[in-house]
Amino acid sequence: MHFEKLTTSDKISTEIVSTIKNKLLDGTLKTGDKLPTEAEMVEQLGVSRTPLREAIKVLESIGVIQIKRGEGMFITNNPSHFSLNPLIFSLIMHSNNTEKLIEFRQHFEILMINLIRTRWSEEKIKKIEEVYHNQSRRLKPELSPEELADIDLEFHYAVLEATENAFVIEIGKTIYELYKPKMIASKQSSNIEKTLKNHKAYLDLLFQKDVTVSEKQINEMILYNQLWLEEE
Repeated sequence: MHFEKLTTSDKISTEIVSTIKNKLLDGTLKTGDKLPTEAEMVEQLGVSRTPLREAIKVLESIGVIQIKRGEGMFITNNPSHFSLNPLIFSLIMHSNNTEKLIEFRQHFEILMINLIRTRWSEEKIKKIEEVYHNQSRRLKPELSPEELADIDLEFHYAVLEATENAFVIEIGKTIYELYKPKMIASKQSSNIEKTLKNHKAYLDLLFQKDVTVSEKQINEMILYNQLWLEEE
């Protein structure tokens, strides 16, 4: 495991924690992996020992890192020990199961559609439509995969907000954070048309406030994401 030097204006210890989290999300770090020594991390990250030790203390306290005397630092292989926001870190630990993540995400999105319909208003759907049209203007072939993914997610975050349910919003943000590295890896300029087509179909479902989402539509949404990730 090797870490790149940090280049940030944020608090260094916070950025180190974020770096570890991102490596868990993209699969570079996995449960049970051994981390470099403190001296090696200081050198690789280009930081001093003080913020590194602060970050390690935070990660250890929430159960992400386990320190074994005489052996070193390891990513825990027991997510049930997480004491802070166990849902998020447990999901991170299982995020390499792409098939189940796709299945969960799509059924979760059906839940969102149904929640929005219980408090349906044209104004609410119009806000999501505005995001869609904004994406249509901004998604350009010359953008980086990271930029394409960020613009794509704006649509899904707008749908999340429309549920007006704090539990759904927080869990949804976690799902999309888990999904984002996979989106970045598969984002090519050739996929822009597919992204917009999928968002338009989603928007059409939201406008049909009295139509029940069928099992066929759920399966089509799951299949779309499976094929999309297979093209990665």
